[in-house]
Amino acid sequence: MHAWARRVAADWPALETVERGGWRLGWGDGVTKRANCALVLDPGADVGEVTRFYRGHGLSPCVQVWPGEEGVDARLAEAGYRTVEPTLVLDRGLGDRPDGPGTTEIGVRPAPQWSALTSGTGHQVRGVERILGQVEAGYGVAPGGQGRGCVVVDGESAAICSMVTAPDARGRGVGRGVLADLLAWAHDKGARSGYLCVVEGNTPALGLYEGFGFARVSRYHNRVLG
Repeated sequence: MHAWARRVAADWPALETVERGGWRLGWGDGVTKRANCALVLDPGADVGEVTRFYRGHGLSPCVQVWPGEEGVDARLAEAGYRTVEPTLVLDRGLGDRPDGPGTTEIGVRPAPQWSALTSGTGHQVRGVERILGQVEAGYGVAPGGQGRGCVVVDGESAAICSMVTAPDARGRGVGRGVLADLLAWAHDKGARSGYLCVVEGNTPALGLYEGFGFARVSRYHNRVLG
């Protein structure tokens, strides 16, 4: 498995996983592609195994494809899997404690204001909280519930995820404040590097993250059938 794929899967974990036929098959009750996708263990793995597994769970079959997995990617394309959401991995060091505004309320459980900014149905809201409930995380909410984010801490590594800014608060530095405070919180917990995943076409988010010192280190895309 690609090293970054392993790291990302650990910080945004599926609710259940099965290793079968050269694949690591993750199931997260349909909430997010990242928790409901297959990861490559064997470059020669049969694509049909993925199709059968996810169809059997009532989900669209999905594979996360990383650099070096071009052979698998070609076979997925031949089987009718289309490319969805090319995504970049960015990281930065945390040797020095980030200088945040200190206005973000951070807790180890999602507050109602945090959950209110999760898009989708109640199933989606509960699903995200179930996924993150499996890891050590800090949930941050900006003043007035104008934005939120989460940081997952695993030893010296911190993963930023679930960043949201309320539509009427965009362009005011809310996201930057939440990001800085979450990284400072993670630094206090022992993290010395941070990373995040962002869809390649999300230009505003890329501007925020790269302006805060994150640099592109890897990438992946999803292949989805149906």
